[in-house]
Amino acid sequence: MTLVAYKYRFKPSKEQAEMLEHTFGCVRFVYNNALAFSKEQYEQGNKTNLSDWNKNLTTLKKHADFSWLKNVSSVPLQQSLRHLDKAFKAFFKSGFGYPKFKNKRGKQSACYMANAFKFNAETKQITLAKMKNPLKVKLSRPFNGSPSSVYVSKTKTGKYFISMLVETEIQPLPIASKTVGIDVGIKSLAACSDGVVFNNPKYTKKYEKKLAKAQRKLSKKTKGSNNFNKQRIIVAKIHEKIANCRVNFTHKMTTKLINETDKRKPSDLYRVIAS
Repeated sequence: MTLVAYKYRFKPSKEQAEMLEHTFGCVRFVYNNALAFSKEQYEQGNKTNLSDWNKNLTTLKKHADFSWLKNVSSVPLQQSLRHLDKAFKAFFKSGFGYPKFKNKRGKQSACYMANAFKFNAETKQITLAKMKNPLKVKLSRPFNGSPSSVYVSKTKTGKYFISMLVETEIQPLPIASKTVGIDVGIKSLAACSDGVVFNNPKYTKKYEKKLAKAQRKLSKKTKGSNNFNKQRIIVAKIHEKIANCRVNFTHKMTTKLINETDKRKPSDLYRVIAS
Protein backbone atom coordinates (compact mmCIF):
# COMPACT_ATOMS: atom_id res chain seq x y z
CA MET A 1 0.00 0.00 0.00
CA THR A 2 1.20 3.49 -0.88
CA LEU A 3 0.07 6.86 0.43
CA VAL A 4 -1.43 8.83 -2.46
CA ALA A 5 -2.67 12.43 -2.37
CA TYR A 6 -6.00 13.07 -4.09
CA LYS A 7 -6.46 16.76 -4.78
CA TYR A 8 -9.83 18.39 -5.49
CA ARG A 9 -11.12 21.90 -5.89
CA PHE A 10 -14.10 22.95 -3.77
CA LYS A 11 -16.20 26.01 -3.03
CA PRO A 12 -16.87 26.61 0.67
CA SER A 13 -20.04 28.20 1.99
CA LYS A 14 -19.86 31.70 3.47
CA GLU A 15 -19.56 30.31 7.02
CA GLN A 16 -16.94 27.75 5.98
CA ALA A 17 -14.93 30.39 4.12
CA GLU A 18 -14.92 32.60 7.22
CA MET A 19 -13.74 29.73 9.41
CA LEU A 20 -11.04 28.77 6.90
CA GLU A 21 -9.83 32.38 6.67
CA HIS A 22 -9.64 32.53 10.46
CA THR A 23 -7.79 29.20 10.55
CA PHE A 24 -5.35 30.29 7.85
CA GLY A 25 -4.65 33.48 9.79
CA CYS A 26 -4.03 31.58 13.04
CA VAL A 27 -1.78 29.05 11.28
CA ARG A 28 0.20 31.88 9.71
CA PHE A 29 0.50 33.72 13.03
CA VAL A 30 1.68 30.63 14.95
CA TYR A 31 4.24 29.76 12.25
CA ASN A 32 5.62 33.31 12.05
CA ASN A 33 5.67 33.67 15.83
CA ALA A 34 7.71 30.47 16.23
CA LEU A 35 10.08 31.52 13.45
CA ALA A 36 10.61 34.96 15.03
CA PHE A 37 11.14 33.32 18.44
CA SER A 38 13.74 30.95 16.96
CA LYS A 39 15.64 33.80 15.28
CA GLU A 40 15.59 35.85 18.49
CA GLN A 41 16.87 32.95 20.59
CA TYR A 42 19.54 32.09 18.01
CA GLU A 43 20.87 35.67 18.10
CA GLN A 44 21.18 35.28 21.88
CA GLY A 45 23.14 32.04 21.45
CA ASN A 46 20.26 29.69 22.27
CA LYS A 47 18.71 26.90 20.21
CA THR A 48 15.02 26.08 20.03
CA ASN A 49 13.09 23.05 18.84
CA LEU A 50 9.56 21.78 18.26
CA SER A 51 9.00 21.17 21.97
CA ASP A 52 9.86 24.80 22.78
CA TRP A 53 7.48 26.10 20.11
CA ASN A 54 4.62 23.94 21.41
CA LYS A 55 5.19 25.25 24.93
CA ASN A 56 5.20 28.78 23.58
CA LEU A 57 1.91 28.09 21.74
CA THR A 58 0.30 26.86 24.97
CA THR A 59 1.43 30.04 26.73
CA LEU A 60 0.04 32.21 23.94
CA LYS A 61 -3.39 30.56 24.15
CA LYS A 62 -3.57 31.33 27.87
CA HIS A 63 -2.85 35.02 27.25
CA ALA A 64 -5.96 37.19 26.97
CA ASP A 65 -4.60 39.04 23.92
CA PHE A 66 -4.34 35.80 21.96
CA SER A 67 -7.49 34.01 23.13
CA TRP A 68 -8.73 34.02 19.50
CA LEU A 69 -6.32 31.15 18.84
CA LYS A 70 -8.78 28.94 20.73
CA ASN A 71 -11.51 29.59 18.15
CA VAL A 72 -9.90 27.24 15.63
CA SER A 73 -8.82 23.61 15.80
CA SER A 74 -5.51 23.14 17.61
CA VAL A 75 -4.38 20.49 15.11
CA PRO A 76 -3.58 22.83 12.16
CA LEU A 77 -1.66 25.07 14.58
CA GLN A 78 0.43 22.15 15.83
CA GLN A 79 0.98 20.94 12.28
CA SER A 80 2.26 24.37 11.24
CA LEU A 81 4.97 24.02 13.90
CA ARG A 82 5.83 20.57 12.55
CA HIS A 83 6.17 22.06 9.07
CA LEU A 84 8.52 24.72 10.47
CA ASP A 85 10.54 21.97 12.16
CA LYS A 86 10.85 20.13 8.82
CA ALA A 87 11.85 23.38 7.10
CA PHE A 88 14.65 23.97 9.62
CA LYS A 89 15.89 20.38 9.33
CA ALA A 90 15.96 20.69 5.53
CA PHE A 91 17.87 23.98 5.86
CA PHE A 92 20.51 22.54 8.21
CA LYS A 93 20.89 19.49 5.99
CA SER A 94 21.31 21.34 2.69
CA GLY A 95 22.64 24.71 3.86
CA PHE A 96 20.13 26.76 1.89
CA GLY A 97 16.42 27.56 1.92
CA TYR A 98 16.13 29.24 5.32
CA PRO A 99 12.46 29.31 6.43
CA LYS A 100 10.62 32.48 5.42
CA PHE A 101 7.80 34.30 7.13
CA LYS A 102 4.36 33.60 5.70
CA ASN A 103 2.47 36.44 4.01
CA LYS A 104 -1.31 36.88 4.07
CA ARG A 105 -1.24 37.68 0.35
CA GLY A 106 0.50 34.40 -0.50
CA LYS A 107 -0.84 30.86 -0.63
CA GLN A 108 -2.72 29.93 2.55
CA SER A 109 -2.95 26.41 3.95
CA ALA A 110 -3.90 24.29 6.95
CA CYS A 111 -3.24 20.62 7.66
CA TYR A 112 -5.80 18.47 9.50
CA MET A 113 -4.93 15.06 10.89
CA ALA A 114 -7.48 12.25 11.36
CA ASN A 115 -8.51 13.52 14.82
CA ALA A 116 -9.49 16.91 13.35
CA PHE A 117 -12.06 15.87 10.75
CA LYS A 118 -14.92 13.44 10.20
CA PHE A 119 -15.09 11.35 7.05
CA ASN A 120 -18.24 9.61 5.82
CA ALA A 121 -17.08 6.50 3.95
CA GLU A 122 -20.42 6.07 2.18
CA THR A 123 -20.94 9.60 0.89
CA LYS A 124 -17.21 10.47 0.78
CA GLN A 125 -18.03 13.71 2.58
CA ILE A 126 -15.55 15.35 4.92
CA THR A 127 -16.32 17.71 7.80
CA LEU A 128 -13.46 19.71 9.29
CA ALA A 129 -13.14 20.48 13.00
CA LYS A 130 -15.09 23.56 14.14
CA MET A 131 -17.46 23.22 11.16
CA LYS A 132 -21.08 22.08 11.29
CA ASN A 133 -21.52 20.97 7.69
CA PRO A 134 -19.32 18.93 5.32
CA LEU A 135 -17.36 20.58 2.53
CA LYS A 136 -18.92 20.38 -0.92
CA VAL A 137 -16.16 18.57 -2.78
CA LYS A 138 -16.68 17.13 -6.26
CA LEU A 139 -14.62 13.93 -6.35
CA SER A 140 -13.28 14.01 -9.90
CA ARG A 141 -10.97 11.11 -8.98
CA PRO A 142 -12.65 8.35 -6.95
CA PHE A 143 -10.69 6.59 -4.21
CA ASN A 144 -11.15 3.75 -1.75
CA GLY A 145 -10.48 3.91 1.96
CA SER A 146 -10.39 6.79 4.42
CA PRO A 147 -7.91 9.69 4.38
CA SER A 148 -5.30 9.78 7.13
CA SER A 149 -4.89 13.54 6.77
CA VAL A 150 -6.26 16.40 4.70
CA TYR A 151 -4.54 19.56 3.50
CA VAL A 152 -6.75 22.57 2.75
CA SER A 153 -5.27 25.43 0.73
CA LYS A 154 -6.26 28.70 -0.90
CA THR A 155 -4.33 30.07 -3.87
CA LYS A 156 -3.39 33.70 -4.46
CA THR A 157 -6.28 33.87 -6.91
CA GLY A 158 -8.83 32.80 -4.28
CA LYS A 159 -9.33 29.16 -5.32
CA TYR A 160 -9.83 26.54 -2.61
CA PHE A 161 -8.34 23.03 -2.82
CA ILE A 162 -8.32 20.01 -0.56
CA SER A 163 -5.75 17.20 -0.71
CA MET A 164 -6.61 13.89 0.94
CA LEU A 165 -3.82 11.47 1.83
CA VAL A 166 -5.16 7.93 1.32
CA GLU A 167 -3.52 4.51 1.47
CA THR A 168 -3.87 3.12 -2.05
CA GLU A 169 -2.82 -0.09 -3.73
CA ILE A 170 -0.86 0.82 -6.86
CA GLN A 171 -1.29 -1.55 -9.78
CA PRO A 172 2.03 -2.00 -11.65
CA LEU A 173 2.07 -1.10 -15.33
CA PRO A 174 2.71 -3.84 -17.89
CA ILE A 175 6.39 -4.09 -18.78
CA ALA A 176 7.26 -2.66 -22.18
CA SER A 177 10.17 -3.99 -24.22
CA LYS A 178 11.20 -0.60 -25.59
CA THR A 179 14.23 1.31 -24.26
CA VAL A 180 15.04 4.91 -25.13
CA GLY A 181 17.67 7.49 -24.24
CA ILE A 182 16.61 11.06 -23.45
CA ASP A 183 18.54 14.29 -24.04
CA VAL A 184 17.32 17.63 -22.75
CA GLY A 185 17.90 20.07 -25.58
CA ILE A 186 18.11 23.82 -26.14
CA LYS A 187 15.81 24.29 -29.12
CA SER A 188 13.55 21.43 -28.04
CA LEU A 189 12.58 20.40 -24.53
CA ALA A 190 13.72 16.80 -24.97
CA ALA A 191 14.83 14.46 -27.74
CA CYS A 192 14.56 10.66 -27.55
CA SER A 193 16.87 8.17 -29.22
CA ASP A 194 13.94 6.71 -31.17
CA GLY A 195 13.44 10.04 -32.98
CA VAL A 196 10.60 11.39 -30.87
CA VAL A 197 11.08 15.09 -30.07
CA PHE A 198 9.18 17.05 -27.43
CA ASN A 199 9.13 20.73 -28.38
CA ASN A 200 8.91 23.53 -25.86
CA PRO A 201 5.26 24.52 -25.32
CA LYS A 202 4.59 27.64 -27.39
CA TYR A 203 1.34 28.65 -25.74
CA THR A 204 3.20 29.91 -22.67
CA LYS A 205 4.67 32.74 -24.78
CA LYS A 206 1.17 34.14 -25.29
CA TYR A 207 0.59 34.23 -21.55
CA GLU A 208 4.08 35.62 -20.90
CA LYS A 209 3.20 38.64 -23.08
CA LYS A 210 0.00 39.11 -21.11
CA LEU A 211 1.99 38.78 -17.89
CA ALA A 212 4.48 41.46 -18.92
CA LYS A 213 1.64 43.84 -19.80
CA ALA A 214 -0.18 43.12 -16.52
CA GLN A 215 3.01 43.63 -14.50
CA ARG A 216 3.61 47.01 -16.16
CA LYS A 217 0.11 48.08 -15.14
CA LEU A 218 0.76 46.84 -11.61
CA SER A 219 3.96 48.89 -11.33
CA LYS A 220 1.94 52.06 -12.00
CA LYS A 221 -0.58 51.41 -9.22
CA THR A 222 -0.25 52.78 -5.69
CA LYS A 223 0.88 49.92 -3.46
CA GLY A 224 -1.81 48.93 -0.97
CA SER A 225 -4.67 50.58 -2.87
CA ASN A 226 -7.77 48.72 -4.07
CA ASN A 227 -6.68 49.08 -7.69
CA PHE A 228 -3.26 47.68 -6.79
CA ASN A 229 -4.82 44.62 -5.14
CA LYS A 230 -7.16 44.05 -8.10
CA GLN A 231 -4.26 44.19 -10.53
CA ARG A 232 -2.16 41.98 -8.25
CA ILE A 233 -4.82 39.26 -8.51
CA ILE A 234 -4.81 39.59 -12.32
CA VAL A 235 -1.03 39.08 -12.33
CA ALA A 236 -1.39 36.09 -9.98
CA LYS A 237 -4.00 34.50 -12.28
CA ILE A 238 -1.67 34.74 -15.28
CA HIS A 239 1.18 33.23 -13.24
CA GLU A 240 -1.19 30.43 -12.23
CA LYS A 241 -2.22 29.81 -15.85
CA ILE A 242 1.41 29.55 -17.01
CA ALA A 243 2.27 27.18 -14.15
CA ASN A 244 -0.77 24.98 -14.90
CA CYS A 245 0.15 24.80 -18.60
CA ARG A 246 3.68 23.69 -17.78
CA VAL A 247 2.54 21.09 -15.26
CA ASN A 248 -0.05 19.72 -17.70
CA PHE A 249 2.51 19.48 -20.50
CA THR A 250 5.06 17.76 -18.25
CA HIS A 251 2.50 15.23 -17.01
CA LYS A 252 1.50 14.33 -20.57
CA MET A 253 5.12 13.97 -21.68
CA THR A 254 6.27 11.85 -18.72
CA THR A 255 3.13 9.67 -18.89
CA LYS A 256 3.80 8.95 -22.55
CA LEU A 257 7.42 8.01 -21.81
CA ILE A 258 6.50 5.77 -18.88
CA ASN A 259 3.64 3.98 -20.66
CA GLU A 260 5.50 3.32 -23.91
CA THR A 261 8.98 2.43 -22.66
CA ASP A 262 10.47 0.06 -20.11
CA LYS A 263 13.78 1.84 -19.51
CA ARG A 264 14.66 5.51 -19.83
CA LYS A 265 18.32 6.50 -20.02
CA PRO A 266 18.82 10.27 -19.73
CA SER A 267 22.15 11.49 -21.09
CA ASP A 268 24.86 12.25 -18.53
CA LEU A 269 25.55 15.46 -20.43
CA TYR A 270 22.20 16.96 -19.52
CA ARG A 271 20.00 17.18 -16.48
CA VAL A 272 17.61 14.29 -15.99
CA ILE A 273 13.91 14.69 -16.66
CA ALA A 274 12.31 13.23 -13.54
CA SER A 275 9.64 10.78 -14.59
